[in-house]
Amino acid sequence: MPRQRRSHGAPEVSGGHPETWLFDLGNSRAKAARLEGAEPLDVFALDWNRPDFVAALRDGLGHWSKPARVWIASVASVERAQKMRAALDSIEADRIEWLRTPRSACGLTNSYAKPERLGVDRFLAMLAAHTHARGGCVVIGCGTALTLDAVSADGIHTQGMIALSPERMLQTLHAATAIADRNPDAFAADVRDDTAIALQAGCWASAGALVEWFVARSGKSPGAEHVWLHGGWAERLAEWLARDGLPVQLLDHAVLRGLAVWAEAQLCDHP
Repeated sequence: MPRQRRSHGAPEVSGGHPETWLFDLGNSRAKAARLEGAEPLDVFALDWNRPDFVAALRDGLGHWSKPARVWIASVASVERAQKMRAALDSIEADRIEWLRTPRSACGLTNSYAKPERLGVDRFLAMLAAHTHARGGCVVIGCGTALTLDAVSADGIHTQGMIALSPERMLQTLHAATAIADRNPDAFAADVRDDTAIALQAGCWASAGALVEWFVARSGKSPGAEHVWLHGGWAERLAEWLARDGLPVQLLDHAVLRGLAVWAEAQLCDHP
């Protein structure tokens, strides 16, 4: 795919602010968006395993105006971060910022002793949920990992946990047991024999039970009445939780939404 070059002229202005690009570099995919009014717009995602990742990202970004700022939130590997750098090599380096998790931003306080040790994706998802809830909340991410975080009504990150997501539980069982030797179809997504049903039910129910316990424990603190789910497997997890009557809300593009809130606040403080 031919590379689309962008002009190195003055950056465009969007919504009263200079054009800003936002990136969420996760473990499985990279997401891109434009900032407008504290919201991520024109969101698109690419799987890291695409052989044409760099060319495809350049092509997608080629339809946007040249940015004055590029904000990147990454939990991706060094190798994958290098792919992002290659895709952005036509943007001046001083316009690109690789973010570290702050102690506080936009009313959310990070309680880690070393704030940068808290994954920036978790911080931004909490920021998005806290902004939407306008109070205390529980934030559940279900993607490569299952992350569970509680935020008090006054914006303090009070507790957090990380576990395997249901899909990673299945992969671990596949690698660590001989189940597939006896039943080759047990781990196939489209097979519904007894063993496959048992594996799916065990892994998803384990994740659901952990979420329910975490929400119940967090509910002992005032203001943790909102439960938000995000991530690639959030919708399926929400279906499991609905069976037990746990009310949850889905928050799509949570990391990008938190990134947009933070970036907009910075632009307003430093126009």
